[in-house]
Amino acid sequence: MAAGYSFTRAGLDNQMGGLVTAVRDSLIAVVAFKVLLDDSTILSDTFLQAAPISYTSTDTTQIRAAFADLAKLNDISRAAATQSATNDFWFNAKHLAGPNFH
Repeated sequence: MAAGYSFTRAGLDNQMGGLVTAVRDSLIAVVAFKVLLDDSTILSDTFLQAAPISYTSTDTTQIRAAFADLAKLNDISRAAATQSATNDFWFNAKHLAGPNFH
């Protein structure tokens, strides 16, 4: 027997299923958070830019753009939208993830 993990069908099935549901669940969470961002009675620019949160207007724009892009990615993945031109859906989002984003 080789050192390290061995591959089994059950192990592969569990890993594949887990990865697929993690992507699905993350996109659902993105859409739910975008609903909050879009509701100006909850997360208005004024609220986001006031103390103690104190995002700049540039930060606020980038946050909104990131979640709009990722929500569109969700829509495309579910055949609810199409994308006519190439788009890096991660362009704005990667700035929210910090230097460890790959």
